[in-house]
Amino acid sequence: MIDLIRLKFSPLTIKTIIIHTSFWVLFIAYELAIIYYQLESLERPLIYVVFYSINIALFYACLLVLNFTLKGSRLNYLKGFLSYLGLLVLYLIMKGLADYSLGNPQPSQYNTFIFIHKFFPRNIARAVYFTLLAIFYCSAKYATQYKRQVLEAEKRQLLIEKDNAELETQLTRSRNAYLQQQINPHMLFNALNFVYNSTQKYSDDAAQCIWLLSEIMRFSLEEADPDGKIKLGREVEQIDNLIAINRYRFKEPLHLNLQRAGDFASYKIIPLILLTLTENVFKHGNLTEVNSPAVLKLTVDENGLLTFYSRNLKKSKNEHPRMRKAVGLQNIRLRLDALYKCNYQLQIDEPGGFYELNLTLQL
Repeated sequence: MIDLIRLKFSPLTIKTIIIHTSFWVLFIAYELAIIYYQLESLERPLIYVVFYSINIALFYACLLVLNFTLKGSRLNYLKGFLSYLGLLVLYLIMKGLADYSLGNPQPSQYNTFIFIHKFFPRNIARAVYFTLLAIFYCSAKYATQYKRQVLEAEKRQLLIEKDNAELETQLTRSRNAYLQQQINPHMLFNALNFVYNSTQKYSDDAAQCIWLLSEIMRFSLEEADPDGKIKLGREVEQIDNLIAINRYRFKEPLHLNLQRAGDFASYKIIPLILLTLTENVFKHGNLTEVNSPAVLKLTVDENGLLTFYSRNLKKSKNEHPRMRKAVGLQNIRLRLDALYKCNYQLQIDEPGGFYELNLTLQL
């Protein structure tokens, strides 16, 4: 009984109170109608108030016992059974006292024979009746909760399947785009080698630029490992190649502060992530201002936490917004979500006339 007092149950809402009150009003009206139909008379209202209060109290006490028993261990079943026996004894005592007080029987009439053959069976049956009502209510409640949980689980499963289908569609599009880029790569490399050899006679810089470009293209067409990753060092090499190409491209000197630190050879990453972010610096940034050089930091610590940070002056306002042109950023987010999930952060900010990007990734 002490455990029952310590039970915590959710507060009743106004809706629940209204439903329960309405049920008991209809229930009592139904029983009184039957009594009046059979006896053509009713007792004093106080008698019905007292006895129905005891019966309804038994109903809710049984609910507490059932909730306590079903949510606990096997030992709780024994505690629940003993608690119910205690409730039954208390119920009979209260009914007996109410019977004696309100009925006001003569002492000679209130004897053991009447108690055994009239009072006891009638009130035991009444107690069982309200106990069955409590069991039915509790069963319906748990069945409703179970059905609601099943529906919620099915809804979550449908959402997961929908997300997986969308992800599969996006991956299929990425594969198709990848396959389109692989159309006859040998012919392309042979053509670049021819252009490289022909150009080398006239301009070493142009030839070197073509060679660097062919290296980047060869890297972009390389197959990744079965886990979808490549060596981080290979991607860093292509960043160097891309920086060198852009230094050849522009007539004006490019002002770029490049900082690198860490063991790039010991880790792997999905390809073209860092290369695309570096490309966006040159594609959408202004690197010609000596007083506002671009910054490119790439570090990886001993725990495999990679940090890529870029900061550059934005180009003139008459150009298209950076995010509209940098479609590659959308693809990067999709790929990072698919493989790294919550193990990365990609933050973009535009303070003043600058553009900042910070990527942290647990390799």
